[in-house]
Amino acid sequence: MKNRINKVPGYILLVFLLITTDVLSQENFLPDKWSYNTAYTMPKGKWESGIFQPFRYGISNKIELRANALLVPILPNAGVRFNLGTSGSYHFASEHSLSIPSVFLNIVSFKGTGGLISPQYSFGFIASVINTIIVSKPLGKGSVISADAGIAFAIRGTKPDYQSTIDIPFIYQRMAHWYDGTTIKTEVSFKGTIVKSLYFEECVRLFLVTRPDDNIFFENSGCIMWSAKGSLRIRGGYILSWGKYPFGDHWQMWPTIDFIFGSKTLK
Repeated sequence: MKNRINKVPGYILLVFLLITTDVLSQENFLPDKWSYNTAYTMPKGKWESGIFQPFRYGISNKIELRANALLVPILPNAGVRFNLGTSGSYHFASEHSLSIPSVFLNIVSFKGTGGLISPQYSFGFIASVINTIIVSKPLGKGSVISADAGIAFAIRGTKPDYQSTIDIPFIYQRMAHWYDGTTIKTEVSFKGTIVKSLYFEECVRLFLVTRPDDNIFFENSGCIMWSAKGSLRIRGGYILSWGKYPFGDHWQMWPTIDFIFGSKTLK
């Protein structure tokens, strides 16, 4: 009985969020306001970018270009997202990206402050390819649930030394396939509206790497985004992760913040 009582506040909070999302946001269609991390693409001629969120530009209403613009000089990268259409209330998209991480790995291989890898290691050509399928379903006008499944693999000239990995949680799982194996990633996210101009998102994601060790990672992230005056949006939250790293199993949490701007504004 005590366990059931302890769970009641959680159920009340969930019901409150769902009611708030439905009642306070009937005039807004959330994917028009915040489409990042969903199957919805940027409208033709519109763009947006953040410090950490990738730059996104709509070539047409069905094709979106994207890149982590700040990283391009040290980690060349580009991607494209295709709107695959709808089936009932489900919206589908595919995303395909290419990056050349060997440039970055060689840049950070030095001694002293800022060096992430020992200078004894050098890296030949590495190309990282990621392909993802995304599906989103609106829940009323003020919320949307999305899920994706992707596969990441690397084309290597020579296999990097496994001892040269950057063993930092959150970074390690995203670069694991550069060294060995193929990464399979799945994610489920839920976006909702708290009040007009204030939104929230909760995500869970799983990384599985096809190798015998250091091969499973879990993340939970959450954030609140505020639409400031004009095109500025401010997003803050957390990322909680657990994984099997070379140094052992490890939990860690970080705060997150991002500033997003562009031609697509939240009203």
